[in-house]
Amino acid sequence: MIKIRDLRSADIDAVLAVADSQLGEKYITEADLSEGKVFVAEEDGLGKIVGFCIALVATKDGKPYVRTVAVAQEFSGQGIGTALVAKAVDYMEGLGAKSIFSPLWKHDGIVNSDVVFRRNGFVPVREIPDYWLKDSIEKGYLCPVCGKECHCTCVMYELYLAD
Repeated sequence: MIKIRDLRSADIDAVLAVADSQLGEKYITEADLSEGKVFVAEEDGLGKIVGFCIALVATKDGKPYVRTVAVAQEFSGQGIGTALVAKAVDYMEGLGAKSIFSPLWKHDGIVNSDVVFRRNGFVPVREIPDYWLKDSIEKGYLCPVCGKECHCTCVMYELYLAD
């Protein structure tokens, strides 16, 4: 059984390992985990971290985001990502958000996590080419598709919350 809970300091290495394997090496750093609220999926009884989700209000534009969600490959397809995003949505709604955004990777015509976000009521609203290019160069992370310079397209998803 999987339990969704808040991040603890003891979880950081395990979360970064999931991030590196699923999102690209160094895409998520320890500093990124302090930007907002981080939820983890823990295999109950074993204490193994199998996924995580970051929810935050961006300082740049003041908008609420589900920045990222990732689940270890061997636990994919079990509803863990959907549960993590639902927890992040509840959190942001509790902060008074009227809508929530999430940038999803698109490559080879496939949008990663599309099903997870649609199950939580998000819809795609626009595409942004080379969305992560500047960050990938400046931060030096490795895109799992492109390598050092990420040329993936972002599909921005939005969830409209009832007033």
